[in-house]
Amino acid sequence: MSAALLRPELRARVLVVDDDPEIVTFLATLLELEGIESQVATSAAAALEKLEHALPNLVLLDIAMPDRDGLDLCRELKKDPRTRDLPVFVVSARPGKDVVERALAAGAEEFIRKPFENQELIARIRERLNAA
Repeated sequence: MSAALLRPELRARVLVVDDDPEIVTFLATLLELEGIESQVATSAAAALEKLEHALPNLVLLDIAMPDRDGLDLCRELKKDPRTRDLPVFVVSARPGKDVVERALAAGAEEFIRKPFENQELIARIRERLNAA
C-alpha cells in the first residue's frame, strides 16, 4: 500500500547497520512492510562485507557499535569512490547537538534520533530514495 509512494521503477534496498539484533529486526520488518527491501548487518565489518557484494540505495547506520564507531564507518564510505554517493542516515540515541554535527561532518545526509516515529523515518527514507 505505502510502497506506491515510491517511484514504480524503484525497488529500493536499505542496509540496516546496528549491533542490536532487535533493532535490526525491527527496522528490517518496518521497511519490508513498507515495500522497501532490507539487508541487515550487526557490525561495521559485516556491513562492509555486504557492501562488497551489492550496493543498497541507502544505509541506516547506528553510531555506537562494539567493533567500530558508526561515524568512522560513514567517513570510510564517503571516501570510497564506490560508495561515496550512497546516502547514509545515522540513527542514534546519543544526546546532544554535537553528535548531530559530528554525524553530518562525517558525511551523513540525515541524523535520526532514537526513539523515532516510524512513519517519519519511512517518509524521510522515501523522500531520499525518490530524489535519487
